[in-house]
Amino acid sequence: MHMFYPAFRALNLAENATHNLHNVYPIRGAQARDANAWAKYLNEARDRFGRDADVAFAQHHWPVWGNARVLEFLGKQRDLYKYLHDQTVRLMNHGYKAAEIAERLALPKSLASAWHVRGYYGTLSHNAKSVYQRYIGWYDANPANLNPLPPVERGRKYVEYMGGAEAVIRRALEDFARGEYRFVAEAMSHVVFADPANADARRLGADALEQLGYAAESATWRNAYLLGTLELRQGVPSTVARAPVSPDVVQAMSLDLFFDYLGVRLNGERAEGRRLVIDWVFTDLRRRYVLNLENCALTYLADHRSDDADATVTLDRAILTRLVLREMTFADAVERGLARIEGNPAKVAELFGLLDDFTLMFEVVEPKREQRV
Repeated sequence: MHMFYPAFRALNLAENATHNLHNVYPIRGAQARDANAWAKYLNEARDRFGRDADVAFAQHHWPVWGNARVLEFLGKQRDLYKYLHDQTVRLMNHGYKAAEIAERLALPKSLASAWHVRGYYGTLSHNAKSVYQRYIGWYDANPANLNPLPPVERGRKYVEYMGGAEAVIRRALEDFARGEYRFVAEAMSHVVFADPANADARRLGADALEQLGYAAESATWRNAYLLGTLELRQGVPSTVARAPVSPDVVQAMSLDLFFDYLGVRLNGERAEGRRLVIDWVFTDLRRRYVLNLENCALTYLADHRSDDADATVTLDRAILTRLVLREMTFADAVERGLARIEGNPAKVAELFGLLDDFTLMFEVVEPKREQRV
């Protein structure tokens, strides 16, 4: 949201114009943003407020002072996102794939020479891929990429085709000496997924990722490379056990979001053949929900009740939060009179027994434990 304060001649640009190229798609994961709309809103802010602004600022960055500098700053920020969007779409229409566009696209000299549009955070490379993703999605129209093998099976076949792990590592060492770190990292990834216990592949892969991290202009790329390096050298970082979701998130959830959250934790394999209906009554909010498990899918209806529910749970919203955060068990809540279950309490226990817990850290540059044979 852009906000102009006339009395102070100050323009607040939120995070839409900062001293770097922002993320149209953040590599931590998110929906791809609309780079074309981004440019349009910056253009609108410059047109409506720019001539009257003596300072422009954002929440995470320092201000730009002076009207002429504000106008120049906003103009180049606008053109940065417009160029990124339009040139990516142009190359898409010439039939280039996302990776090809990312490799080909470069800023014009007039923008590349302005340090506040450099890729210290987002990059032209992964942002171009995100524009491609927004319009076309992950499939690049090459049918060989439509249903490829998953990483473990693909890694084993690559290593087999390339003459075995020792041959791959021997060639990769030669490439590493020539500074060809990108392909060394890719080749060693195949070896590690084929055999995560291969110490030489882990060591060389970590060295290649570390070099890529040193060379990265983007801080987020550097972090990604160095986290991969850490995992290859030391394994997945251990973390203190915690609830499967942070307290702040749980407390901010609406009831609809809470039941959606239960749905994404439902283990479909364990839920096979199960059916249950549970009514939920929230006394403090005066709301009712009916939760239905059928066909391995957890669905709900707000402000409804079921005439054939297996159980009815009555409690306050605050108690629900404490249950999710494992500050107490359902049995404790019932025993202490903080929750009441009518009907079959075993059905409530059955529901919660079908939910997965999520860990904070997991394997990224190596197979998950259960995939190793």
